[in-house]
Amino acid sequence: MTSPPASRFYQIFSFVVLALAMGFFAFRILEPFFAAIAWTIVLGAGFYTPWKWLSSKMPKSPNGAATLMSLGVALVFLLPATVLAIVLINQAADAIGLLGNELSKRNVRSVDDFIHIPPVTRVLDLIHEKTGMTAADLQAKGVEALGRISSSLAQMSGGFLKGILDAMMTFALTIFLLFFFFRDGDAWGAAAFGALPIHDKSRKKLMVGLRSMLQGIFRGSLLCSLVQGITGGIGWALAGLPSAAVAGAAMALFSLLPLGGTALIWGPGAIWLWIAGHKGAAIFLVVWGVVVVSFLADNVLRPLLIGGGAELHTLVVFLGVFGGIGAFGLLGIFFGPIILALVTTMLDILREEARLVSPAEPDA
Repeated sequence: MTSPPASRFYQIFSFVVLALAMGFFAFRILEPFFAAIAWTIVLGAGFYTPWKWLSSKMPKSPNGAATLMSLGVALVFLLPATVLAIVLINQAADAIGLLGNELSKRNVRSVDDFIHIPPVTRVLDLIHEKTGMTAADLQAKGVEALGRISSSLAQMSGGFLKGILDAMMTFALTIFLLFFFFRDGDAWGAAAFGALPIHDKSRKKLMVGLRSMLQGIFRGSLLCSLVQGITGGIGWALAGLPSAAVAGAAMALFSLLPLGGTALIWGPGAIWLWIAGHKGAAIFLVVWGVVVVSFLADNVLRPLLIGGGAELHTLVVFLGVFGGIGAFGLLGIFFGPIILALVTTMLDILREEARLVSPAEPDA
């Protein structure tokens, strides 16, 4: 016996309201963990092939295999970052020491001594000629600016420290979630895609395509960062600056940032060369950094690497990467192309589904 239409409508309406309410509360509960969940999906897909190999070697211990794989992923990112941080700190300490020794050789022990250094004197004379400001005026302006900068830094230090702590917590939570993703990811994916109202063939195509796209974008982004680090280090060495390997490693790491990127490394190097009087080398480093390290790598190489590895159209990758960075920050490098590619894939699947369910056309 079928339910009356009014009763059936009430059941459907109640279910929809309950589902929306539960979805809202689930969203609020999981919202603080969205960044960690997104990074878990990206890293899990990126390391899916090594995980399948390791799990095949340890078929009787999925927990142990997932633990080893999660710790391996953590070491892949922690060890280079730690070594780079130590090297950069040592380089900064050496630079400060060299600057101190240079000032000692010139008997600079006060601001007045610094002002009377010949290059500084020439710059001050040029400023006085152009603006009429004396050294005393500039010193007063400098003290005022330093006061403002120090107060601004004091206000920003709390937010900067909070950002570092948030990043550390997100990384730790990502590694924790990776254990469950590796162990149960296949079952979760099958359950999620099994709920889609499409044929098994289309469902499998979508599932395999999504995994392939994530892996291609992950590998393409890492390869592009590696190329930017190598080319940046080469330009750094050609400009005559020391520690080209360290600078290249820093550029490879900073190239993943949505703002600044490699310019945060080669920019200060070019400024240092200009101040030191090597203007030709400074101009060369800026041109090399803008054209080779940044423009060609980000706008030409990255779409080619990502598109070629994941069979994505170059235009989809280009729009997805830069639009995704604006919408999601660093995660947009991965999710921007994925979202656009999924839209086109879903449209293809819907067209296939429509052809499967449409009646056959009569013969002419």
